[in-house]
Amino acid sequence: MKKTAFLCRVKQMFSKVPSILLLPLGGVLTALCLVFPKIGFLEWLAMVPALVYLFSRIEKAQLTGRKAYQLGLLYFYSFYLVIWHWFIDLYPMEFAGISKGAAVGLIAICWFGLSLVQTVFSALIFPVFLALSRTRLIKRKKLLFPFLFASVYTVSEWSQTLTWAGVPWARLAIGQTDCGFLLHGISLFGSYFLTFALVAVNALAAYAILHLDRVKAVSMLCAAVFAINLVAGTVGYLTAPVGRGEGVVVAAVQGNVGSANKWDSNSAVRSKEIYEQYTAKAAAAGAKIVVFPETFIPYSISENSALGMYVRDLAKKYQVTIRCGAFYNDFENDKYYNGLFTAYPDGTLSQTVYAKRRLVPFGEFVPMRPVVEFLLPVLADMGMLDTDLDAGHDSAIVTTEAGDAGSLICFDSIYETLTLDAVRDGATYICLSTNDSWFLDSAGIYMHHRQARLRAVESGRYIIRSADTGISAIISPDGTAMEEQGALVDGVSIATIYPSTSRTLYSYMGNLPVYLLIAAELALAADALITHIRRKRVAVAVPAATEEAKAPVRAENKE
Repeated sequence: MKKTAFLCRVKQMFSKVPSILLLPLGGVLTALCLVFPKIGFLEWLAMVPALVYLFSRIEKAQLTGRKAYQLGLLYFYSFYLVIWHWFIDLYPMEFAGISKGAAVGLIAICWFGLSLVQTVFSALIFPVFLALSRTRLIKRKKLLFPFLFASVYTVSEWSQTLTWAGVPWARLAIGQTDCGFLLHGISLFGSYFLTFALVAVNALAAYAILHLDRVKAVSMLCAAVFAINLVAGTVGYLTAPVGRGEGVVVAAVQGNVGSANKWDSNSAVRSKEIYEQYTAKAAAAGAKIVVFPETFIPYSISENSALGMYVRDLAKKYQVTIRCGAFYNDFENDKYYNGLFTAYPDGTLSQTVYAKRRLVPFGEFVPMRPVVEFLLPVLADMGMLDTDLDAGHDSAIVTTEAGDAGSLICFDSIYETLTLDAVRDGATYICLSTNDSWFLDSAGIYMHHRQARLRAVESGRYIIRSADTGISAIISPDGTAMEEQGALVDGVSIATIYPSTSRTLYSYMGNLPVYLLIAAELALAADALITHIRRKRVAVAVPAATEEAKAPVRAENKE
């Protein structure tokens, strides 16, 4: 009774808010949990206002597919405007070499434009859910209604990894990075499992508010979903390979030479001084592996290039293995990559070079370049390179003194399959070089760092994250960021890692749970299509049968 009374009061509270405002309210609340994970526990109920409105409209048969899509636009545009708000902090975009007026326009295009691009796609969740909710199974089994929404949302989040326009920056699991055991189930089933659990709890809570007569059953389901995630998280946390095996001291150097300065003619000399200073400090602390950021000096490396000689000499002088980001010219295949190189203590340069696999749209390449150059030339000129980079295609595992190392560069870290590829190819730890200096000290730099924490938990691997201007850290398999360097400072993170050959369940399973959800949704869609075809056949057959029955009567009348 107390539970029902509480839900009645919640329902009355929602009724006092203009109904259409419940959608952006839910979108904003959910996004705030991702931007500020300290309040991540609220994410388990943040969607409720929006879902109360959506579910009530669907149950009252007040929505068409077109109207549902419009509601989706309202919800997700509110969501993404908060997610991408940190574009404002890029002003005045000195690294791009444009005027302040042009910077304002470009930031507006990036903020509102990227939010719109992602919204147009994500808003399809609402009409797809509407269509599938009308199928026979969902109508017969009403309690599947909330789980259907969780399924559609989860599949949509996964699908954002498939194209350059998706950019899975706002996966819901980010909001749980400071929520203890609630996060760690992703080592068993992946971040989409956590997304499903989060959305399912929200959807069940909204359904309970709308159906007070079924509060007991719905509450039990809601508690069960939360408990399953908590148990999975506890198991994942307790089985994480932290501190097991032989330890190796490693370091991540943060030179704090941002994109606004590193291209200056005098910057290379200063950068070399900084990186040698911290390499010496790391070596004195016993480090065997030292990682530099993405394009720490923005030139190409080869065996005998000036930058190549610098890195080789540095590795030999301090008897460390250096992994550093720089450009890579593959003259034989006419390719130009953003690469991660390896220099050994004997002064040699590894022939295995990792090439960044997921390039940043409008930063490292321009999608649909001819169209963009014609319509928005300022957007095509946003990148600092004269030509598009080429994307790599393999994990390029490198043998080091600490074991076989996997590699990620910047944007790679938000795509979970790239880390899984490295683990499956034998990586015992991961080196992540990134240049987040574009983000300055905005929310973007922290959100990107939390993506790496997700990858560490999913893969069960230590990640050495070196960033130009922050955040650099050594991330353990339980998601803890050790020896973290803040934004816009120089320094070096030094810690002991424990390379591991053990595998998380997720590294074997991959995104199988998502594929099962897709199969279930396709089965519902197929059933709906078959039912529709049968109804049309019946509709056509009935008039025909009626005409056949009337034919003898007409004949008798004529006689």
